[in-house]
Amino acid sequence: MDLLKLMGDRYSCRRYSTEDVKEEDILKILEAAKIAPTAHNEQPQRIYVVKSNEGKARLMKDFKFDFKAPCYLVCGYNEKEAWKNPLDNNKDSGEVDISIVMTHMMLMAEELGLGTCWIGFFDPIAVKKNLEIPDNVKVVGILSLGYHREDDRPAKLHTIYRNNEDLVKFL
Repeated sequence: MDLLKLMGDRYSCRRYSTEDVKEEDILKILEAAKIAPTAHNEQPQRIYVVKSNEGKARLMKDFKFDFKAPCYLVCGYNEKEAWKNPLDNNKDSGEVDISIVMTHMMLMAEELGLGTCWIGFFDPIAVKKNLEIPDNVKVVGILSLGYHREDDRPAKLHTIYRNNEDLVKFL
């Protein structure tokens, strides 16, 4: 499949089948995460694979969106390992790095026939506490992961795009 088509076909899945995600597919997704570019190749990403019923119960304890996915990928970065930009008050690259990593994982999941939804509406302090994630890891996003249920469809806004004239300026 060509990459642009894959990107266009991918949408946020909110209805998952109960089928477990195959271990080899999770490993391929994690391989895509590993080869994602990060600033200065520091690789500060930290990914917590939540598959067990006990793990999902801990995640859902203070969580608003339970899509009943068979797997969740809680994604963050080690703040001590993220590259710091000396020209921008030593701002760290972690949020950009983990966003690139998450995008790689979403696209690999799509290639494997799996659905994902990038979840950003959550309390990172509660998630860290419930999953016992170390203090030096900043949680940025969560991907729900699984096979699409038969009645899953893209949201109506999925194919509505703004014009390039509104978004791009050639200099």
